[in-house]
Amino acid sequence: MRPAGPRAAAVAALLHQEQGGYANLVLDAELARSGLTGRDRAFAGAVFYTTVEKQAALDYILGRFLPKGVEKLDPPVRAILRSGLAQARFMQVPPSAAVNEAVKLTRAYGKASAAGLVNAVLRKACGYDLDTAVFAGETERLMVLGCAGRDVAAFLRQYYPDEALRILTAPADGGHTALRVNTLKTNPAALTAALAAEGAEAAPGLVPDSLLADFAGSPAGTEAFRQGLYHVEGQASQLAALCLGAKPGDTVLDLCAAPGGKTLTIAQEMRDQGRLVSCDVTEKRVGLIRTAAARMGLDCVEAVCNDAAVYNPAFPAADRVLADVPCSGLGILGKKPDIRYKTLDEARRRELLDTQRAILDCAARYLKPGGRLVYSTCTIHPDENQEQVKAFLARRPDFRVIQPEAAFPEGMETGPYGALSVPGRVPAGMDGFFICVMRRDG
Repeated sequence: MRPAGPRAAAVAALLHQEQGGYANLVLDAELARSGLTGRDRAFAGAVFYTTVEKQAALDYILGRFLPKGVEKLDPPVRAILRSGLAQARFMQVPPSAAVNEAVKLTRAYGKASAAGLVNAVLRKACGYDLDTAVFAGETERLMVLGCAGRDVAAFLRQYYPDEALRILTAPADGGHTALRVNTLKTNPAALTAALAAEGAEAAPGLVPDSLLADFAGSPAGTEAFRQGLYHVEGQASQLAALCLGAKPGDTVLDLCAAPGGKTLTIAQEMRDQGRLVSCDVTEKRVGLIRTAAARMGLDCVEAVCNDAAVYNPAFPAADRVLADVPCSGLGILGKKPDIRYKTLDEARRRELLDTQRAILDCAARYLKPGGRLVYSTCTIHPDENQEQVKAFLARRPDFRVIQPEAAFPEGMETGPYGALSVPGRVPAGMDGFFICVMRRDG
């Protein structure tokens, strides 16, 4: 019989995630199996994500009291220790409660022989003063205090030596949920009032027609969401869509669109007039776009399954093309904690760069002379951003970088090959993001 309860669901998700699953997918699967609702469901998610994000710090502290280290432990015991310490150190759960529940869960997993170890180690670990830690070097300090794997810490030391810890500790969108107001149905002031009536607080964001909100439950659980008055989308992502400058009647391609946030923003800028072909590589993800567009009441969106890295002669010549390409995700560490522990090996990096290059070249072929191309990523790696654009312009001298009508917030770094948002630099916590706006001459 499976152990029950929110802590058990979090541990089960941690065990699956250790085997290579994506954090959001394994959590969704475990929550569905658990049958948890309301606060228990939210607590399970919080325990899971806190444990994933803080793993480096948790393992460092636990390792002070485990002579053989964390990795030698039985997987369920390891997950229980990590999640128990995460609750006590980072979630304001009283240490006594965190320890007692961890011991119960150890027994429920059939590991009664380890219950004494879990009890003793957690009690000591809860009281450990991290300020007294002596690290082997700057990379280890970053790994533990910033909660990151060795590869990500080393990357930040190389490219952002003076900002590395700030980047790792910057909360996504300032710790709020960023919303895009559906301007075809409402306005920011009216939506703010509607959300307040449902117990959610919202304030204007950095991007026009955006809000930064705090919800008691899920952002998708309100009546305003069901009515299509807003969608959830990071401020940086909204800005990339606005930089496209789409207008009513345009033909627009969104090449890497799922789950569809930018598509929805673009369609609203078009006033739902024209043709917006929104693509992704799997039918399941295309279904997410269709569902979102229907909820928002958008008729101009055509969601299709397509590989953006392969030229499709059936696509129309476009006035605007958005290529928000697959990337390393190093700008959204605050939003996707599993990225913090990615292995940045050279073979995977080269494959990713090749894919980005292919998508950008295809995007250029779809664009009409005089049209606008936006290349964007959610990474802060220069090889995927400025260097990619620089190489593209050498291949395609008929393209040039232009300034968009949309204003970049204070703190964004602008240069000859695009604009970069680095976590911690921009007020209100904008994600790490790169945007380059180009025009095709002719």
